[in-house]
Amino acid sequence: MIASLNGILTLIGKSEIVLEVNGVGYFLNVSSKLIASLDEIGSKLTLFTDLQIKDDKIVMYGFASSKDQNIFKLLQTVQGVGPKAALSILSTLNVDEIILAITSGDKAMISRADGIGPKVAGRITTELVEKVINFNNSISNNFIDKNLPDIIQVKSNLKKDNDIPDISVAVEDIISALVNLGYSRSEVFSVVMKIKNDSSLNKNKNFTVSKIIPIALKELSGRIE
Repeated sequence: MIASLNGILTLIGKSEIVLEVNGVGYFLNVSSKLIASLDEIGSKLTLFTDLQIKDDKIVMYGFASSKDQNIFKLLQTVQGVGPKAALSILSTLNVDEIILAITSGDKAMISRADGIGPKVAGRITTELVEKVINFNNSISNNFIDKNLPDIIQVKSNLKKDNDIPDISVAVEDIISALVNLGYSRSEVFSVVMKIKNDSSLNKNKNFTVSKIIPIALKELSGRIE
């Protein structure tokens, strides 16, 4: 298995490159984001790779980082997502954006990628939410680790039959209200979860739609400015 290549960039196409290593040119399918980040022809380049052999085809994919390589493989564990679709998502979103879209259940964000419909995007956000915890990056360490129990509970919309409102239900209600105001689900989700972690309101009955939405709107307005 070829895990990575280090060589000279000899060709740049629309969605493919050729990397020459010890006199051998390797044809690699890559994302448009990677294409946009490349230096000029003749420059040295190291890429992580994924080699796939199907029927009579041998296809190799190239990635700027191991995180890109791993998310490419993870996306393909979802039914209906092949290498072309996974690469399309990586051409539209970076790894942190993909993880945020999955954890927040933002199907619209995933659907920005060419060839990804709402149904497939829904499967991605539903099936991968618990798996992204394994990724070693800034969002998974500082965001997902803190919020995974709530993320799972919010996404399954669990409600407890008692007098104290379940915070996960309040979170979902707040997110829905803010999304209805025109904000993206991913942006709203990260803000609401930040407020939840930073605020003492989540320890009692005060974590409500009426109390949290003004705080979230102030935070969102500050981001826009």
